[in-house]
Amino acid sequence: MPEPPKVSTKLIAEAAGVTTRTVARWVKLGLLPAPKLVYGGKRGKQSFWPAHAIDQAAWVRAQFERGQTWQEIKAAIEAGTYRPAAP
Repeated sequence: MPEPPKVSTKLIAEAAGVTTRTVARWVKLGLLPAPKLVYGGKRGKQSFWPAHAIDQAAWVRAQFERGQTWQEIKAAIEAGTYRPAAP
């Protein structure tokens, strides 16, 4: 079985048209899932994101562009308004 593609913070930021700092802030606000952090090796700390984080970040940005607050977006996520696409 092939390994799923690695989803980086940079890729998520580019997909949503925001900075990596914004991606980190959205995680703290509960708008994006937290990445799995792996420490060690030659590369130091690495973040591994769920594949749907790219689409979710784009969805979050679209909600902000529609005038939603972060609280409204988080409530919509918790209510199931955003659903990741099936793999």
